[in-house]
Amino acid sequence: MRFRQIHLDFHTSGRIPGIGSRFDAKAFGQAFKNAHVDSVTVFSKCHHGYSYHPVTTGEMHPGLEFDLLRAQIDALHAVGINAPIYTTATWDELAAHTHPEWRTVSPEGGSPRYLTTPNGAGWAFLDYASPYLDYLTAQLEEILTRYPDGDGIFVDICFQLPSVSVWAQKGMEAEGLDWTDPEHVHRFTGMSVQRFFDRITDTVRKHDPKKPLFFNSGHVRRGDRRHYLNHYTHLELESLPTAGWGYDHFPLSARYVEKLGLPFLGMTGKFHFHWGEVGGYKKPEALVYECGAMLAHGARCSIGDHLHPTAGIDHSTMAVIAPAYKWVEEREGWAKDTENRAEIAFLSAEAASRPGLVGMTVHQDNPTDGPDQGGVRVLLEGQFAFDVIDLESDLDGYRLVILPDVIAVDEEMQAKLNAYVAGGGRVLLTGKSGIGPEGFLFDVGAQWVGTSDMSGGDYLLPVADLRAEEVNDPLFMYLPSQQARVTDGTSLGDVHDPYMDRRPQHFSGHVNAASKPEANGYVAGVTKGGFTWLAHPIFSCYHKAGAVAMLEIAEKVIRRALGAEPMVRSSLPRAGRVTLRHQPGESRDVLHLLYATPALRGNLRGANIQPIQDLVTLSDICVSVEATGPVKSVRMVPEGEAIAFDQGDRLTFTVPSLRGHQMVEIQY
Repeated sequence: MRFRQIHLDFHTSGRIPGIGSRFDAKAFGQAFKNAHVDSVTVFSKCHHGYSYHPVTTGEMHPGLEFDLLRAQIDALHAVGINAPIYTTATWDELAAHTHPEWRTVSPEGGSPRYLTTPNGAGWAFLDYASPYLDYLTAQLEEILTRYPDGDGIFVDICFQLPSVSVWAQKGMEAEGLDWTDPEHVHRFTGMSVQRFFDRITDTVRKHDPKKPLFFNSGHVRRGDRRHYLNHYTHLELESLPTAGWGYDHFPLSARYVEKLGLPFLGMTGKFHFHWGEVGGYKKPEALVYECGAMLAHGARCSIGDHLHPTAGIDHSTMAVIAPAYKWVEEREGWAKDTENRAEIAFLSAEAASRPGLVGMTVHQDNPTDGPDQGGVRVLLEGQFAFDVIDLESDLDGYRLVILPDVIAVDEEMQAKLNAYVAGGGRVLLTGKSGIGPEGFLFDVGAQWVGTSDMSGGDYLLPVADLRAEEVNDPLFMYLPSQQARVTDGTSLGDVHDPYMDRRPQHFSGHVNAASKPEANGYVAGVTKGGFTWLAHPIFSCYHKAGAVAMLEIAEKVIRRALGAEPMVRSSLPRAGRVTLRHQPGESRDVLHLLYATPALRGNLRGANIQPIQDLVTLSDICVSVEATGPVKSVRMVPEGEAIAFDQGDRLTFTVPSLRGHQMVEIQY
């Protein structure tokens, strides 16, 4: 899989004339070549439902007079650039208008559109239980027959909303299901989505068993690894940091999917904001940082773009992309076939909830966001070496397993974790994790009593060595704690109640009532043997409130639970990110140091716009690493500058400078 890819959107209304009128094959191919691009995903069909080549199923765009897809493929291949082919699934405006009976009908009776009213300006949802799936499959057959030299298939918008369309009703009746029962609707919708994946996969494999195939749902759901292994050849992690995802979404996804064993891309955009923002531009510095984050997490790179309706090259876009991809090209030798070095396994709350295939994954609030995003943010800011795992993951090799906030533990996981601890492993449980209806499922040295009735939150006062710097009074946590009393474990502090919970009947002050002077008699946490438990859902608290004191407490609790010096330490500021990757074929580790400070610039469609404008240079970053053997040399790469080092119990050295992203080779 290639390192420097472009995803070239082309969602173009049928009312726009002159499609492809400024296409110049030589200029098209050369522009991408000059920008150091090695693969461009080009369009067969867009969300408007029009195709960009002659078709027998569907309709070629009315403003197009030639086979634009063939011309693009040939132009790219002529300069050695791959050309995977894009098509869209759930969103197809032409099909929705010409066959309104194929549209999704919500259980409430409406015909939904994305982010708008049923008659608003947004994409209509189609139903895989309808003949639309036959239509879509016929279009794919034509793509594969007409363009066998396409370098892969990218199927977009691969999700389904719950539907009670006439087709779904017939399907449910055939399965003995009741379309008025919400659980039956959910079950049948999952069956429809599964048929979609099976049918598209079978169609592609019939034509070419080895053709790259990716289904895009906007977010890779953690916890259903067999789905990905059965249908995907690789993964592309859509994660536009300025469009609502933020800069911590990609690391969360990447640290999970790497363990699935599939090659994967990171996917950002050249856009200031969102997909399709023609005339919106990032600074090249932002793309350098974002591509650096991809390499640091074992991903190859993809940058989203949107072609102008005339198919003329946007030279401003090329000027933004070229510096980033020249920079990536120079570093590929240290990014191929690497594996993350990790000592902490973070069990994803989303994965543990066993998500299905029903519903959207694009910009959808998820109840597991707090534990997952908050937890990964803490681990990133604390510079811990970690993987994100699911229920099927092997725990061997990890020093600490974290179950964040809401993990319901079944008998199989209970036995797995007890065996892991018996073998010398350590477990950190927070909030409700590891608590069943009758109490703790593990011997943590305490007895569970219940959940605090302070629904708006209570106060945490840890023992002295776990407190945030300069905070020696109870800290308001914004979420309620679990209540427990110590039996034979070691207490980690106290919980204080507010004078009253904030409710319509009684409240005090602007936000929350002050804490009572006396502790409420329940522990802030407890440790016994290999288990550490914290009473508050601290990762969700941090995700919700973002208090620095919460972060510092969480970091100290993790370090205590880890029971050893972290694998990597550095003097980077809080916004710094550190990963350590092993490159076995070269007998070396590659340390990635990242630093940038996104700044709040605006808010569009409810998403905070926090672009990276400047990359400042940091000097003399002190690093301490747990090496795996005698070290031969340490040097900055690709620059080749040698770095003096000392190897005692740990490997220590000072990185002279860092601007955005710096790779350091540790040669064994």
